[in-house]
Amino acid sequence: MKRSFIILALLLPLLCSAQVKVAPVSVAEQYFRQWDTEINIDTIDQEKLPQIVTGGVLLTANISNYIIHQDGRHFSSYMKVGGDLGGFIDFSVTKHFAIQGRLVLTVEQNYFKDPNESNHLYSFGVDIPVLFLARFGNLDKGYLSFGGGPYTHFNYASNIGKESTANYSFQDNNYGLGATVTYEFPLGIQIMANYLVSLSDIVEWKKRNVTASSLDSMYPQRVELGLAYRWRHKPVK
Repeated sequence: MKRSFIILALLLPLLCSAQVKVAPVSVAEQYFRQWDTEINIDTIDQEKLPQIVTGGVLLTANISNYIIHQDGRHFSSYMKVGGDLGGFIDFSVTKHFAIQGRLVLTVEQNYFKDPNESNHLYSFGVDIPVLFLARFGNLDKGYLSFGGGPYTHFNYASNIGKESTANYSFQDNNYGLGATVTYEFPLGIQIMANYLVSLSDIVEWKKRNVTASSLDSMYPQRVELGLAYRWRHKPVK
């Protein structure tokens, strides 16, 4: 009997020591499980992002005119309403950054007071903008995107300069910068506002004389407002 008490007395410190060593391991295991759960939740949130590559269509109304320099004066032609129809490809690089390329058919109209030109000016062409977008939001609540980038315009038909070929010649194509702001609702429908301004002068050749005023330069600009739709699929869980 005494031997049993002696053995228990000797083993008691060892049992206590073992209990102390096991307790921190259990606490660490609990923290690890909690941390692992948080990582899994973050992964689920990431899955709610749109796919890397998506596409869509857009339809906007525009008002456009020309920034004009003539006889040392600076003024603009009068704006009239036109329209735009096109599509886009969207590359989601990260959660908050995307690159978007567009191909847009555009009709522009404006009014220009000049005896050497037609009063009503129109042009029809294609714009190819490449936009770099900052983006905030998610699929469940919607996206706010804004940004800008370069664009190129290829003109196919216009009456600009047709009545005064002896005095002026206009190049059809131009290039410049564009800016955009869009808000995308959870269903993929977007409201969109765009602004484009040419950095290239469309007056390619001009003849100066004493009887006619000299048109030094013309730079197209356009404001667009309309709707777009982006096809996207909800992530498979």
